Amino acid sequence: MTFTIQTEDSVNKMVTTILNDFADTTGLACVYVDVKGKEKSYQYNFSKFCQMMRRDSVYRHKCNHCDLCGSMAMFKQNVFCPHRCHAGLVDFSVPIVQNNTLYGFIMAGQTASQDTRIPAIRMATNLNALAGAEKYYKEVPQYSYDQIMSAMRILRSMTLAYFFFSEQSVTVSLRQQFGKDMAAIIVSKTIRPEIQNAADYVKKHLYAKLSLRTIAEQVYLSEAYLSKVFKEEMNMNLSQYINSCRIEEAQKILRKSGISVELLSRQLGYNQPSYFCKIFKQFTGETPHVYRKKHQLG
Repeated sequence: MTFTIQTEDSVNKMVTTILNDFADTTGLACVYVDVKGKEKSYQYNFSKFCQMMRRDSVYRHKCNHCDLCGSMAMFKQNVFCPHRCHAGLVDFSVPIVQNNTLYGFIMAGQTASQDTRIPAIRMATNLNALAGAEKYYKEVPQYSYDQIMSAMRILRSMTLAYFFFSEQSVTVSLRQQFGKDMAAIIVSKTIRPEIQNAADYVKKHLYAKLSLRTIAEQVYLSEAYLSKVFKEEMNMNLSQYINSCRIEEAQKILRKSGISVELLSRQLGYNQPSYFCKIFKQFTGETPHVYRKKHQLG
């Protein structure tokens, strides 16, 4: 028991050092959360918007849920990519693992970005329902996709300096213990049934030719309606969702199969392997070849 307490105390001290250094170096917001998404540290560089959201009990629950779901999804799938929270801001995280024990995650970001490559993990919140939210939202700093990816790499490097573990050393059982599949997290339980049907159709036909027209026909909706409502419900367009699901499938295949990247890309509906590699890197931060080398089982 004494060893456990000392270990956790040591972990907390190292995490605090990382948070201080990252916040001072980048100016970005960051916080340490446990495996249930609850904050365990000071809120570094939190914007007025996020402070206000987390003071409200309802929105604080949504914020905690986003922290948890975003972190767990990346940890389970062993990917390193940003996501959008319920308010539309961009976050990212790194796991804190010591002796094959997951203690929590360092969450960072809280930036605004217009880049459409960053997926949402739940339906967008109506900011009009909270007085002053829109005003403070406009004050949130804008970051480009490249700036966000650079900040993510900095945080990961800082974390690995204190918690030196390779992705391969984290056991499969530990990853499977936490989190849900990314596609399942993105789809909210309160989503409209017709959009749920469209999302389910995509996941079941990742190796088929998917288009707005074919999906609309399968769920008996007009193309215009499906396109409009899908984006409203999912906070991403249909094409982005298809790519998200296909890249998640590609990651699973690359971890357990020796199939060539070219063949895999064509099987998943990408006619140009170079385009597949580009999309894969946008979602994971790595090329398929690098991802396979780092994460392939056995």
